[in-house]
Amino acid sequence: MNDPSHAVIAIASPAGDLRLRPEQDADNDFRFALFCQSRAAELALMPIEPVAHEQLMRIQYRGQTMTYRTNFPGARFDIIEREGSAIGRLITDRAGHHIAIVDWAIMPEMRGRGIGTAIMQSLMEEARQTNREIRLKVASNNAAALRLYLRLGFAEVAEMPLYTELAWNADGSRDR
Repeated sequence: MNDPSHAVIAIASPAGDLRLRPEQDADNDFRFALFCQSRAAELALMPIEPVAHEQLMRIQYRGQTMTYRTNFPGARFDIIEREGSAIGRLITDRAGHHIAIVDWAIMPEMRGRGIGTAIMQSLMEEARQTNREIRLKVASNNAAALRLYLRLGFAEVAEMPLYTELAWNADGSRDR
């Protein structure tokens, strides 16, 4: 996964060939829908009217978007496509001595098909080739993602109240 930051990246997966391509303004509706779906369970616990729910989601979405763009100005903001359709997003930052996975999500109906594993393995190959560590934070209540990362050889490096920070290094060491 070489990073000329605007190149399209092809990844083979058990679910078919994937493409990572830079986000465009035309992807905004998809990104908002993905954002909402990734928070559906937590928001289902909030007894609010649909109009208020929509407004809350739009405020949170705009806040997240601004935060990522401000805090990670050199990051790659990609849309994950399968067979020409958007199925997810991936934000990676290579500004430091490691590859940071800032955020990523896959549409719920596409999960469990090996897509996440294929994307992570592609990032791991890039990390091997560039002698870099991969770092990410996963929500403590996201058991499926945590299982994926541990199965791929990531190790816990820090635990916070809501997140666990994980790292992966090709040689098994942990650069802190």
